Amino acid sequence: MPTLGRLAIAALLALSACSKHTAASTAAPVSANATPRSDDIAHGQIVFRENCAACHGVTGTEAGVGPSLRGERRRNGLRRTVAWIENPDPPMPKLYPGTLGRKDVEDVAAYVETL
Repeated sequence: MPTLGRLAIAALLALSACSKHTAASTAAPVSANATPRSDDIAHGQIVFRENCAACHGVTGTEAGVGPSLRGERRRNGLRRTVAWIENPDPPMPKLYPGTLGRKDVEDVAAYVETL
């Protein structure tokens, strides 16, 4: 079980990984039947590396401070992954809205679904 100190360090690492990447979006909410395009997934991978890799690893499957995200599609699906990124439980930082725009969140979720 992580100590309070480790959780504080994890939160600080995650916040320091928050990048300068901010995007506003007018994208519609994710549909249950939406199929992300390859360029959405590629954008999501870039946003992931800039904002999430410090805790989840460069590819999202290494784990570290944060868990491996391999198999998220099977566990949660796209809509629930988007909801989690928008409103995570601590120690995962809340980056939306702010550092991440709606399109960033949807694209990161689409990338995570490929892991």
